[in-house]
Amino acid sequence: MLPEEIKITKMHGNGNDFVLVDEFQEEVVPEDMKSMFVRAVCHRRFGVGADGALFVQPSDVADVKFRYFNSDGSEAEMCGNGIRCFSRYVFEEGYTENRLKVETLAGILELVVEVENSTYWIKVDMGKPKFKACEIPAKGGDVDFWKETMEINGKKYEVYAVNTGVPHAVVFVDDLDFDIISIARKIRYSELFPQGINVNFAKVISEDEIHVRTYERGVEDETLSCGTGSVAVAAIAHKLGLVSNPVKIVTKGGLLKIELGETAYMTGSANRILDGVLRTSELRFDL
Repeated sequence: MLPEEIKITKMHGNGNDFVLVDEFQEEVVPEDMKSMFVRAVCHRRFGVGADGALFVQPSDVADVKFRYFNSDGSEAEMCGNGIRCFSRYVFEEGYTENRLKVETLAGILELVVEVENSTYWIKVDMGKPKFKACEIPAKGGDVDFWKETMEINGKKYEVYAVNTGVPHAVVFVDDLDFDIISIARKIRYSELFPQGINVNFAKVISEDEIHVRTYERGVEDETLSCGTGSVAVAAIAHKLGLVSNPVKIVTKGGLLKIELGETAYMTGSANRILDGVLRTSELRFDL
């Protein structure tokens, strides 16, 4: 059973928002109820409202364990904006030092938390982008750099894909002023991607700046920012020779800096909006 009251923290990274539940000392939401709880608490009318939920848990292999659930209740391997918020929280709570290792379903990641003029900046080692079809996963066998031309609503799109913790498709466009949802869903649910895929539309502004809009799998809508998506765009653009390194990724929610080398590093802010108590009896679980 769920406790009658649960302490929660509301956070966001560039407008990509989350409800965080602290289970570092003990389990708060039973494992078999987590998906149902996340769907209810993330509802923007009957819950707190969020793109997803973060759970802080102890780890046997790192300083702390990161769990992330999309607002539809599905668990994802990673979330770039989410892990920045998570890292600020565990640092502020004294669970870790400002340099920490975090266990995720995508592996153990290293992060650095810094405070500058009351703003929290978190640098994340996002790991090495995976371009092979089998690693994304995408249909195409052992091809080293996945690319496909897709015809959607009578128009052809060059679609690239990469795994930056979770699978991402990247489409470069000349103009971002259009409804991305219908096109993104055709790509997201394409049979080319057996596990589904996040979809990013990117406009290269200059050799060191790209503007991006992202449709997220699990949220099933556009979000204001996506960390793994920003890394995906930078990685594909760099591989195609479209940008220099590092590169600024500008989303609707704000700015991220991506550095690419043997591994990919993402630097961005994290905001802690409120700490409060959730009354679980008031949630709607029938939606």
